[in-house]
Amino acid sequence: MATVSSLRLARFAVAGLVGLTACAGESPSPTALAPSAARFALGDVVGGAPEVGLIKVCKQGNVSGTFNVNRTSIGNSTGTVLSPTTVEPGTCEVVAIDNGGIGDASSVTIDETSLGFVSVSASCVDDAVVDNYAEGDALQVNSFHGCTVTYVNHVEPPEAVCDFVTFGRLVIEEGGYKVVISGNAGGNQPGGGTLAEFHVDVNGTDNHVANVDSYGPITSGALSTDVNSRVTAGTAKNGKAVELRVYDAGEPGAGNDKVYLNIEGTEIFGADGTTIDQGNIQYHSTCRGPK
Repeated sequence: MATVSSLRLARFAVAGLVGLTACAGESPSPTALAPSAARFALGDVVGGAPEVGLIKVCKQGNVSGTFNVNRTSIGNSTGTVLSPTTVEPGTCEVVAIDNGGIGDASSVTIDETSLGFVSVSASCVDDAVVDNYAEGDALQVNSFHGCTVTYVNHVEPPEAVCDFVTFGRLVIEEGGYKVVISGNAGGNQPGGGTLAEFHVDVNGTDNHVANVDSYGPITSGALSTDVNSRVTAGTAKNGKAVELRVYDAGEPGAGNDKVYLNIEGTEIFGADGTTIDQGNIQYHSTCRGPK
């Protein structure tokens, strides 16, 4: 346990367990009732100032945070915690409550499981700022004690993908399937979204995807080792989920360009995809649509 925890436990033993002296910054005769805890429930979104009877988590930065909150009982404490919990950027949430009196409290530790950690700090009713607070340090809460823990996280948004691919009447006959694919994917729609529309005809059934959910480089799986390969996915008008991966291997397209196709969880040409028999895939490195 960090030094701050030992110091806070020592102060708590004097003020909370013995009840003869108060912690630094507290009234010499602290009130045993915790009206703040009586007003609020676990999960309530509240202000960031520390209050007796409550442990709060505040989130700053550009991403939400998910937290595990653990509690150890001191004395006859009946305190409660909310775990796990997610706190949105710019908000504070009650994660622990304890109305215990002298000798009864909760010792609470908090750990975050989110990306982009920058810093963490704590402030308590008996300290303006808890010096050297580190994640996982124990904080006490009861009718005399309460703290706010503030996390700052920042995740850089991914760079916009402006390139696009076009594919003209690709024909593949393999494994009992005759597949004809045509369309385009990639680039930015005016007002947001991805420019794309394509048809995937499998043995005479057209899976027409008019709006895609995603488009971009392939990071794993089929065709991921091929430079400038791209994946796009969406729901066809017939309700089927379609994932299409394409790779432009240069000219000519037939016998060189590659396709991977997954419809409703079925890999049409297997896990590695296949080369096309007819047609052409063209990768365009330029940006299409507004940047």
